[in-house]
Amino acid sequence: MIRGEKVVIRGIQKEDASQIYKWVNEEQLRDFTGTLYPVSEFEHEKWIANVTTSQNTKLFAICVDNKCIGTIGLKNFDTTSRNVELYISIGENNLQNNGYGSDAVSTLTRFCFEHLNIHKVYLKVFASNKRAVRCYEKAGFIEEGMLKEHHFSKGKYEDILILAKIYDNT
Repeated sequence: MIRGEKVVIRGIQKEDASQIYKWVNEEQLRDFTGTLYPVSEFEHEKWIANVTTSQNTKLFAICVDNKCIGTIGLKNFDTTSRNVELYISIGENNLQNNGYGSDAVSTLTRFCFEHLNIHKVYLKVFASNKRAVRCYEKAGFIEEGMLKEHHFSKGKYEDILILAKIYDNT
């Protein structure tokens, strides 16, 4: 387990899968994650199996009081340049805006720097998701660039921001 100030990050357990499946299929959350289609149980089981056993992708549960409230993960590990992409989703709507997301981002980013020898953690976020952008900025991420009109959903194109945090050992 990886302990933050407000959250604990741990490996995904079998009992988490059904809750994550529910979140993945909530339309409001799909809008934030970029998932276009509803996901079948078959697809979900296969995805969970892949992300929990892959060497290049890691998925974790974000827990508060021993309850899984969302997921956070790492993907696209680049061992030569020592960078990795972070992604997060707080699935419990009633627990959003409580600082759990920024604590999870800060906690996993610190773990990457201190235990995985990562130099840079980056992420992508829809420009319109102001709440998420504030969360990442609170965790020390800064904007590095923008992919203009990069994602199409609900009849319009969406800009994607690229934010990053570079290890500073001073």
